Amino acid sequence: MNDNISNTKKQRFYAICGIIAPIIFWIMVIVESILRPGYSQYYNFVSDLGVGHLAILQNINFILFGILTIIFTVGLRNGLPLPSGRSLRASVWFVIVFALGVLLAGVLPESFLSANPHNIVSATAFVAIIAAQLLMWQGLKNRDKNVWGRYATYSLISGLISLILVIILKVAILYGFYPGLSQRAFLLVSWAWIGITGIKLYTLTRK
Repeated sequence: MNDNISNTKKQRFYAICGIIAPIIFWIMVIVESILRPGYSQYYNFVSDLGVGHLAILQNINFILFGILTIIFTVGLRNGLPLPSGRSLRASVWFVIVFALGVLLAGVLPESFLSANPHNIVSATAFVAIIAAQLLMWQGLKNRDKNVWGRYATYSLISGLISLILVIILKVAILYGFYPGLSQRAFLLVSWAWIGITGIKLYTLTRK
């Protein structure tokens, strides 16, 4: 009995890490944007906050988000139905890759080596989170519909929207058409998936 209570508390802790990670991230981005004179939500990337005035705040923000998300993946793995199958296991690993990419974006800001390492880890994170969402849907689409049905559908829709938005982001960067706004649209959708997945895991501990 005590072991079950302890495991439930741990699982809730992991879930809460996933819930608060995107919330803290966006609160920090908003605060940092306000503190940055001349910063544009339409044209500047979030990563631009990691260079110059108060850059340390955003770099810590990236690192904190990555750490919280990595912790969250422990609960994600434990909360998935067993046997999980290759798609679900791959989804968890892609979330870990995503989290590491965001974390390294804080360790390797745009000012480091002409931003090349930063761009590589960021692009890797973007691809990983899209793959994680689609693989989550693939792994859960035939599972218990009462438990996973709506969440599996949500993961599919979120993954497809994220894919479309990352393509729009690429076009926006090429043509200079509101690249900052385009990036935020992609980040909001994909980051929200982490938070909503955390909520899903938390609700499962209450059953």
